Amino acid sequence: MTPAILFFVAAAFWAGVVILGGGVYLTWAAVTSLLSGAFLVELPSNRATNPLVMASGLFGIILTVYQLYLGLTLFGTILNTVAIYNTVPFAAVTVLYGYLLFFARTAQDEG
Repeated sequence: MTPAILFFVAAAFWAGVVILGGGVYLTWAAVTSLLSGAFLVELPSNRATNPLVMASGLFGIILTVYQLYLGLTLFGTILNTVAIYNTVPFAAVTVLYGYLLFFARTAQDEG
């Protein structure tokens, strides 16, 4: 049940990013995370659940690593404060998605 909750947390994070002015395309990250969490709760043994969880995890980690990279490029410039406010949450969510990918991989190996 914990990975499902973490997918819901990731969906809330992406929804917050979109609401606070992030690109509308980031809505897809919220939708895929929400669907992955819902599938893990309602249909954990469905054959579509593991591929969805893995794809959502890969999508999320690619987005967060990119955002983390963009934030890290701001260090050493006049925008250090922006860099800190950008890199800290995206670093945390990158770790979250890394855990979710590990979970998805081990779930596929067991299944």
